[in-house]
Amino acid sequence: MPIVRVKKGDTLILHGPASALLIEGRASVLGCPLAPRAKLIVKSWRSRPIYAERDFVADITYGESGGYDIVEGDTIPDEWKVLAEKASKSSSRVCVYGGVDSGKTTLATLILNSMIKKQKFAVYLDLDLGQSNICPPTTVGYVSLRTPTFDISYHRMEGGEIVGYISPMPLIEAHLKAVEKLIEVVSRKYGHVSASIDLDGWVSGDRAIEHKRALIRVLRPNYVASIGELPDELRRECEMLGATYEVLPPPQEVRKRDQSARRKLRELAYERFLRKSAIRRIPISWINLKTLTNGAALRDVMRYLEMLTQGYAEESIEPIERDVEKALSDLAKNGIGVLSYLRSSPETFAGIGLLIDFNTREGIVRILTPYRGQIKEIIVGAILLSVEGEEVYSNPKLFTLSSIS
Repeated sequence: MPIVRVKKGDTLILHGPASALLIEGRASVLGCPLAPRAKLIVKSWRSRPIYAERDFVADITYGESGGYDIVEGDTIPDEWKVLAEKASKSSSRVCVYGGVDSGKTTLATLILNSMIKKQKFAVYLDLDLGQSNICPPTTVGYVSLRTPTFDISYHRMEGGEIVGYISPMPLIEAHLKAVEKLIEVVSRKYGHVSASIDLDGWVSGDRAIEHKRALIRVLRPNYVASIGELPDELRRECEMLGATYEVLPPPQEVRKRDQSARRKLRELAYERFLRKSAIRRIPISWINLKTLTNGAALRDVMRYLEMLTQGYAEESIEPIERDVEKALSDLAKNGIGVLSYLRSSPETFAGIGLLIDFNTREGIVRILTPYRGQIKEIIVGAILLSVEGEEVYSNPKLFTLSSIS
């Protein structure tokens, strides 16, 4: 693999899967210094800009679909750096607004690193359900850091909340309530610590704008950083709350990902949070078992699972049993389960798992999960997921029902 030389002031953009070993010189990634002989690893379908603080030499390795480009100058706009500097002078909350593949996470990471360098500590909130970085897709979470980071996706959530789908569109109220809980926890735990907040990428249409207005009211940021135009409704909301808004240009280089690539990234994230799973057999009487639609009676759970499994059978033309217990058993034989959420207490989201057995005769459920602690509650989701993280089927229509009977 090539040895690459980059001149001071230029940028090496590394496209994953790839790695770069700094041999000599000085470089940084989004304000995070790259130490000599340190290796930067970039995951598939992601890119990292390595900026040459001085001339540097790097040993590059990359796999299929990976590679690199050398770009003249800094790919990070000056306006981004000015905002990050300004927002880091004192404790503040910064919401980063933008569409899919706009560079939101890159900007949020740059702001986070600036906050950490100035204040020695900051929090990152990940509110993007479909392209989560620190928590499983369909959930929101936060992580606190004391040192800058090259890539926020290498960190795991410190705390999180359940929403239940890859977009807030069918679950707007659930998304808002989850964010409200999250910000309450962070405020209670860390006080007025600085926070960089990566909003979700749903920005098209009146409902999306109203959703962002509601999010801003919940989060009460000091700054709203918009990559591209900020709708008038959100400008007015910022003015009402006394928040400063900044309209920023997109980065010089953005790696656009099609729907297939975004789905693959989600699958990698699911697989990450299901890694080292084991089957746990739990008596139903020991736990609070319910659905995302708040159905808590066994008949509600049964009906919910029936709608999910039969919806999959109709769409895929798979020969699935109508009996829910047999249907789950058939799916489990093919390495498929129902994405479910675990709580270790009424207020604590502990992780995800795949529901693979629901046996009312024996009064037990079996769930495949890496979580080893005590489970107090299992919330059954609306996505059929393989053990490899593939989204096999989902049924957002279930969310339109407050309960199923």
